[in-house]
Amino acid sequence: MSEAICYSLLFADRVIREDNGKTGIIGSFSQFNFPSFPAPITFPWVVFFAIANLRGKHTISMNLVHDDTQSVVFPISMEIDAPGDVNLEITIPAPIIILPKPGDYSLTLNVDGFPLCSRILKVSKVDVLNG
Repeated sequence: MSEAICYSLLFADRVIREDNGKTGIIGSFSQFNFPSFPAPITFPWVVFFAIANLRGKHTISMNLVHDDTQSVVFPISMEIDAPGDVNLEITIPAPIIILPKPGDYSLTLNVDGFPLCSRILKVSKVDVLNG
């Protein structure tokens, strides 16, 4: 296997494929704010990633992990068969998950068990004003 390259790992509201083949990332973000915890994420969102230089059959996995407690809140695993001469762009709809507490959550993308790239999702507690 030649060395895979991760050139994108994003959280977004949604991803669209245009008729001309372009990918549209709609509402990219890196933070969630909630008034209380545990906090369920019940609205739609996705994880988008793009990998180049990957050929053949591989296991792709990702885990969203609370940095302080190391608790996994969103595990994903899939098998792919990459042709190698194209960039893979994959969108994964996120299920309803529960974020147990505020803090940094790390999403790490692994290929065959080896970390390829990661990104931080900041989760904060915010006060809600009644008015």
